[in-house]
Amino acid sequence: MPGSIRDYVDNVLFVPDSQVSPVRSRTDSDDGVAETQLHQRGMVTIAASAKEEKEGDAYADKEIFSTTTATEEDGVPSLNHPMEKRILRKMDMFLIPLMGLLYFLSNLDKSNIGNAEVAGLSEDIGLKGKEYNVCVTVFFGTYVVFDPIGANLLKIVGPHLMMSVCLLCFGAISLATAWVKSYGSLLAVRLLLGAFEGMIYPAINMYLSVCYRREQYAKRFAFVFSAACLSSSFGGLIAYGCSTINGSMKSWQYIYIIEGVISIGFVPAYYFGLSKNLEDSWFFNKEEREYIIERYKTMNTFNPDESFDWFQVKLALKDIKTWVCAVALFGIDLTTFGLTVFLPIIITSLGFTNVRAQLMTVPVYFLTAIVFFICALWSDRMRLRSPFIIGACVTTSIGLAIVLGSQVHGVRYFGVYILCMGIYVNAACNCLWLSGNNGNYFKRATALGINLFFGSGSGLVSGQIFLAGDKPRYIKGLSICLAFQVLSIFMTILQFWLYRRENQKKDKIIKECRERGEPIPYDEKLSDLNPEFRYLY
Repeated sequence: MPGSIRDYVDNVLFVPDSQVSPVRSRTDSDDGVAETQLHQRGMVTIAASAKEEKEGDAYADKEIFSTTTATEEDGVPSLNHPMEKRILRKMDMFLIPLMGLLYFLSNLDKSNIGNAEVAGLSEDIGLKGKEYNVCVTVFFGTYVVFDPIGANLLKIVGPHLMMSVCLLCFGAISLATAWVKSYGSLLAVRLLLGAFEGMIYPAINMYLSVCYRREQYAKRFAFVFSAACLSSSFGGLIAYGCSTINGSMKSWQYIYIIEGVISIGFVPAYYFGLSKNLEDSWFFNKEEREYIIERYKTMNTFNPDESFDWFQVKLALKDIKTWVCAVALFGIDLTTFGLTVFLPIIITSLGFTNVRAQLMTVPVYFLTAIVFFICALWSDRMRLRSPFIIGACVTTSIGLAIVLGSQVHGVRYFGVYILCMGIYVNAACNCLWLSGNNGNYFKRATALGINLFFGSGSGLVSGQIFLAGDKPRYIKGLSICLAFQVLSIFMTILQFWLYRRENQKKDKIIKECRERGEPIPYDEKLSDLNPEFRYLY
């Protein structure tokens, strides 16, 4: 093996020799068995045509993916296999609505404290000073801890059990919040809520990466995570409806009761509608189940035989791209979490009444959902992530600048529309980018857990920068959000450069192997670190 290849495996990939199994290749002397193994793991096949030989490095900048053109007779699952369309249609029909609904309910119960505050929560239970901000903040104390747990726990207990239990628990906690009487009791329920809510986002993310190839799931994420935008709109409508109820309880209590009951009511759909293993889902027939089992071998996002391995955890921890992505998400989510909770309060400060402020959030989030869905579709079609992250951060920054720079209520409300159009695009694409560029399940789960730990950790900060004393303009909070959006732009550019550099190094290894007539190194434990795995940009 050329020295540069060994350097690549040992130094570039940060893998000690003692932990790497012997390098295998697609052209070993075992009658093509290794080639078949490589193909089945979804690794890329690069054709060395005569034209490429003449052009030298011409292929180095090409984004090449596994696009085998297998037919049904071949029996090899691929993007173009007729059976692929059948199972995708069924997953889209049954799984995507369930995942979207779960994320919808999660965000509904997570952000309803902002609507409850506008409806009189603090006044009724006697919150003083910064106590409301502390109640917002402590939610993220447990949320960030359970983010990494949720990503790894999904494969161990199965989505049907994990998701139904989390839904039942956070629905019951939301329902119980209607009867809090003091600052201490509100703190307690917010801590509990954060624990169960924290596992939902990574569980959904990881589950979709198990079900879909990485070329397929941005569009599915668009459907699922548009639910976050719609939940904020729906939350405003529920809050408005509750304000018209003339009952024995306060409006904010009805908000928690209604939203908690809704969540609990959908628990059976997850327990009975999902299975521990995708191939065991009730809506697949025998032929489709057999195809799904074979399909795993051609996916670089999931291997059902994978078991927890500390080696994969170390790979994720040692990868600088994991940390760069996490810092970028922190800056992105600082605005996302801050606006989700404090937007009704900010709109109230623009001169609208409490009741009308609830309604004014609805069109903002509806537009956000539409923009997010369109961007996700194009991101999938173009197989690009970074341009959409950067574009969304720029859009959010412009909106923040408008809200900060103007004292005219109408202009500031327009700025709210601009900044909200980007807050879900950049966050979702950031996580998609990281997920798609990590091959092994537990490496991906660890990297995503770290990413979400940082992102959710921004909620600890957001609750402390939008202070009541800064009304009506919230200059401090919005200025900090703007600064971190700019930081996220630079971190995303750095992440792009790191991925591009790694692809170029891999191209160099492949080129050297071809010139020397030597096998291209491949080790299953290295997953995305293998030379033929192409990083998305």
